[in-house]
Amino acid sequence: MRTRIEQVGEHDPEEIVIRCRQITPEIESMALKIGSTDKHPVLPSFFKGDMQYYLSLAEIVFFETDAERVFAHTVNDSFETRMRLYALEAVLPGNFVRVSRSAIVNIQQVYSIQKGITGVSLIAFRKTHKVIYCSRMYRSNLIRKMEARG
Repeated sequence: MRTRIEQVGEHDPEEIVIRCRQITPEIESMALKIGSTDKHPVLPSFFKGDMQYYLSLAEIVFFETDAERVFAHTVNDSFETRMRLYALEAVLPGNFVRVSRSAIVNIQQVYSIQKGITGVSLIAFRKTHKVIYCSRMYRSNLIRKMEARG
């Protein structure tokens, strides 16, 4: 892969163009990382059937994969997003934390964390019956972020 930087005049817009034969997960991830350094990061779109919804990230309780699809869960509902979990992780703000290979939670919505015998923790959220599991590998980072959230 070749990299080229071209300087433009003061009045010309700055842009980054990625030319590729095929959009692979690596290319998609690169584009998201570049976009996340912008003042206006790429945010996910949310879908339910034929409808597209515009939700605030503060409304999202957690993101979860289910059979190759990624869902954003709110207190009362769930919506599909077309972004992959690793891509979401790259663009979401710091209050979203990965808790397993298949989930990212909004720590502002976490109500309790119950540690299980096997080391897997059960996360409960405010104002909803929804729960999700946190694997051992991600638990220490979750606890650290929870203690620092203030």
